[in-house]
Amino acid sequence: MGQPLKICFFGIYDPAYSRNAILLSGLHQAGVEVVECREDWRDPKRYSKLKKSLRALHDDYDFVYAAYPSPVPTILAKLITKKPVISDAFYSMFDSVVNDRRKYSRWGPKALKLLILDWLGLMFADQVIADTEQHKEYWARWFLVNSEKIFTVYLGINDKVFYPKPATQKDYTLVHFHGTYIPLQGACKIIEAINLCREKKGIKFRMIGAGRELPLARSLAGKYKLNNVEFIDRNVPIEDLNNYLAEADIVLGIFGDREKTLRVIPNKVYEGLATERPIITMDTPAVRETFTDEDMLLVKNDPQSIADGIIKMVGDEALRASLAKHGYATVCKYKPAEIARTLLNIISKYK
Repeated sequence: MGQPLKICFFGIYDPAYSRNAILLSGLHQAGVEVVECREDWRDPKRYSKLKKSLRALHDDYDFVYAAYPSPVPTILAKLITKKPVISDAFYSMFDSVVNDRRKYSRWGPKALKLLILDWLGLMFADQVIADTEQHKEYWARWFLVNSEKIFTVYLGINDKVFYPKPATQKDYTLVHFHGTYIPLQGACKIIEAINLCREKKGIKFRMIGAGRELPLARSLAGKYKLNNVEFIDRNVPIEDLNNYLAEADIVLGIFGDREKTLRVIPNKVYEGLATERPIITMDTPAVRETFTDEDMLLVKNDPQSIADGIIKMVGDEALRASLAKHGYATVCKYKPAEIARTLLNIISKYK
């Protein structure tokens, strides 16, 4: 397989979403020619347009990379192209929509449709990319899926957007959370922990984002009459998050009760580490794949443990500095160029 490679980045993906932005940046840095073949996921004619666009390329590329969200683009590409198709199985639609968000009943027709699409996406792909070893094992357990074609490429950091800035001087400790308030993130558990910290002076909390569990979190904060937490009720542009993180002294990860929580290393953990801020997050097998107790404070998944971790870190500036420094050094191993190199090494093994 000669160099430089030419990859068709294909699908209904958002190029600004972290997974896609990091891969695109890294591939360009690696000297790969990337042809983007993309349609807006909201367009009702998106798939017919994708078929037409892919056919117009006449297989003038080495691989098709079906970007997240990948199942339907993977199936579509495999039916059209003669070239190998790589599927970015960043998450299971069935698992996220049915098990995590519980939008549909588990065995209803819409849930079964998502399950079948997930499975077909795995079966049609020549190679499957997961974001953690835990997710790789999850996919490998699926019926008739060949585990030997599944590989792990970690999410990594978008170092063009997230990077260290000087700490903001203030007379209190700011604990930061940002997210989309899906159940996986455990926002209400964070509010419970904030309530347990209410007697500790000099701590303020900031919750950024909007989503399904925001009203529940706000209601819980109102029930406890918390005056030490600020809600910014919108999903701020990703390019603005770095400034908010720069103001933070501690960054919170995820604390959900769903099984998926055990399989992911969330964006916010990578982003907090990339800004050289100390992290507190749930101790999970996925996080342990790449990070240690020297990189972040890993706690049990209950409000008391989260609160104890916050109070411990608030009272120990040296610990915060040590975790921030070590965590930043570790996460810098996962910059876009390194992520792309991992992917290219996997692709090079395809036969």
